[in-house]
Amino acid sequence: MIRAVAFDGYGTVFKFHAEEFRAVLGRVLAEQGLEATDFDAFVRDWYAAYGPAGVWGELYDEGDENVGDGDARPLRGRMPQIQNGPLPEWHSTWEGWRRQFAAAFARHDMDGDPDEASTRISDALAEATPYPDALDTVEALHRTGLRLGLLSNADEDFLQSSLSHSRLRFSVIQSSESLRAYKPHRSVFEALCHRLHCEPREVLYVGDSFMADVSGAHNAGLRSAFVQHSESGIPDGFPEPDITITALGELVALFEGWEA
Repeated sequence: MIRAVAFDGYGTVFKFHAEEFRAVLGRVLAEQGLEATDFDAFVRDWYAAYGPAGVWGELYDEGDENVGDGDARPLRGRMPQIQNGPLPEWHSTWEGWRRQFAAAFARHDMDGDPDEASTRISDALAEATPYPDALDTVEALHRTGLRLGLLSNADEDFLQSSLSHSRLRFSVIQSSESLRAYKPHRSVFEALCHRLHCEPREVLYVGDSFMADVSGAHNAGLRSAFVQHSESGIPDGFPEPDITITALGELVALFEGWEA
């Protein structure tokens, strides 16, 4: 029996994907008076620096690239260590972006300010809007008596700003900053279940990332719902989600007539 539904933040509840990141990167270069000879290559290199700039960066080998969930991930074979091993030293999402920009600027021989660039992304995420059906979905699930949570790899400042503008209500809200740990580590999902006063098997976790959301939830014993925004299938080496949806509103029908 499912007693609680918890959501990932950006890309699941809030509409912020590659298209939005690309737009912000373009504004960053324009605001800093920088011009990329090949903007597409700059974007690719910024994404490629994501993994090495993250808290598990030391696990990457030279030449490893991490260009987004659903693509070949160099850490895929190291998932047991990432999900269940000792927690690495924590740093903020802002700091990760700063390191990405520093790497991309250096690769393209640009005299850019990575601190200002990272802040620009944080500002953009603070203003992120929910998907059109997010509010109605959350309110409908509230009426069933389900416990609702939000668990996001995000810094508190921009996450709380997004939530305050959205009017979305969650009983439990946790960020990677508040937990000092990132999905897909088991401890993050265990903390969520503890706050929801539920056993892992009683929680359905909804997200758009196979690595952070589906695989992380599955490893910790939660049920998973994958929000599929494209036609891409399940990447090799990842568990199959319990359910797949293309819009949050489909969750309402799933729990129609259900009472906590």
